[in-house]
Amino acid sequence: PGELVTVLGRPSNYKSGLMQFWARKIARDILEDEAEKEMVVYATWEMAIEELGLYDLAAATSLSASDISQGHVDEAAWEALLAAAMKRAGMPIWIIGHSIERRKKRPRLTLSNIGKALLWVEREMGYHPRAVFLDYLQQMEPEERPNTRNREGTRRMDIFENVYRCKDMALALGCPVILGVQARREVDDRPWKLPQLGDGMESSNIEHTSDKMLSVWMPKTSETAGEPLRGARELTVNDNLLLVRICKQKMGPAGQWMALHVDPGRNEISSFERAAEAPAYGQRGWEDDDDEYAA
Repeated sequence: PGELVTVLGRPSNYKSGLMQFWARKIARDILEDEAEKEMVVYATWEMAIEELGLYDLAAATSLSASDISQGHVDEAAWEALLAAAMKRAGMPIWIIGHSIERRKKRPRLTLSNIGKALLWVEREMGYHPRAVFLDYLQQMEPEERPNTRNREGTRRMDIFENVYRCKDMALALGCPVILGVQARREVDDRPWKLPQLGDGMESSNIEHTSDKMLSVWMPKTSETAGEPLRGARELTVNDNLLLVRICKQKMGPAGQWMALHVDPGRNEISSFERAAEAPAYGQRGWEDDDDEYAA
């Protein structure tokens, strides 16, 4: 409770997917604990709430989200989706974001608006968030600051202040806040593209204020499929390989990375099938052994 956890990654490298999987896991824990007045909150500035709902149905039915969205669904799959929709209605995941149901522009969603709404829900309805997910930092609307919109450096200051607000939200709500963060472009120029501690885009306050930091990399976005992964040649680049690194962990070890198996279409993540070729959890990445790169 009260901690700010950031998930750092380049575009299309599954930071939102990891956060969605994580939120669903916590929701299942709430159901198992029979905590009727707790929920998970997922606020998105990127996806429509209907898109997130579609991923929930895909995960529940083991169908591909791509197939569902394109209407490639037979009668049996449709029945499975209807049943999954009823179960989803009972899942304690509350989504905040824009909808495509009405053809209107997206609302200007600020952290202050989200914080006020969640405090109202807690005080008036008696519901308390076990965790809040914010997807993601660089897309957040800035708080209104009159007469400063064209001042040089204002964008960086907006990011800087929003990181503080995310930490304040975690403290005010008494739960962890998990924040998606875009990694800077320089990561793409490295041979080992798993983001490091200082790679948050546009503000060093990300690494300073975060209590924990994870970074993600799907090698398929930058490396040749079917080839051994440079720096970890016991791994083969494929559509399902996801690397996750612990960049920072207050009162815990950091620097380790591990390989995971992900099914993007169903938003399912599992431990990597080792078969003697995958690195054990805790092995440091290749860049730690390369003095020139580390420098």
